Amino acid sequence: MRNVVLVGSSGSIGSAIHNELKSENVISFSKQTPSKFNNIHYYIDLSHPISVDEIKEKIDFDVVDDLIYTPGIAHFNMLEDTPLNIIDEQYNIQVRNLIVFIQAILPKIKKSPHGRIVIISSVYGQVGASCESVYASMKGAQNTLVKSLAVEYAGTNVTVNAVAPGVVKGKMTDLLSDVDLKTLIEDLPQRRLIEPSEVAKLVMYILSEDSQSVTGQIFNINGGWYT
Repeated sequence: MRNVVLVGSSGSIGSAIHNELKSENVISFSKQTPSKFNNIHYYIDLSHPISVDEIKEKIDFDVVDDLIYTPGIAHFNMLEDTPLNIIDEQYNIQVRNLIVFIQAILPKIKKSPHGRIVIISSVYGQVGASCESVYASMKGAQNTLVKSLAVEYAGTNVTVNAVAPGVVKGKMTDLLSDVDLKTLIEDLPQRRLIEPSEVAKLVMYILSEDSQSVTGQIFNINGGWYT
């Protein structure tokens, strides 16, 4: 069995990934929704700064095989109208606390024969997005972090990759009206939403031993939106 740290386990993508890993040893983190599975679970608010020691004391694995980081909260607004506290929250969730988790698990994940760090990014980190410039910037930072860490740890057994989904069916799309959802789907090349399970299956390949040479990659799964 693999020892997995799953951050953001309550979101649509996080839940789908957790379902694939339900037979593994999982320590999961979410803001307020409890785990659906029988595993160690902690509540954590990533919109505020957290410390490396705070995370280390919660991860009692001697070896960590996988760190999967899925949190993300979209924010729609013109940059000039975006309050600084929202920018700080986005930075904490998407960048700062991601780095904290990585720093906390690095000594343990380097002990794994097949260590994996997987970050759920976004298509917007690749192409940008009007009225989502802050969110897109943070996702772009995640992608650059992946590419940098992949080189930094290429001499170890640890690989670092990201998955960049397009529009995924789930909690965010459920908030749209029927009219807005129809308009959105008409703008997508495949005319369909991505199922969370599709993202989870791609993550499972990255976690497998067969992907040892795959590192520093941003995997696009967006139905042809960006290639």
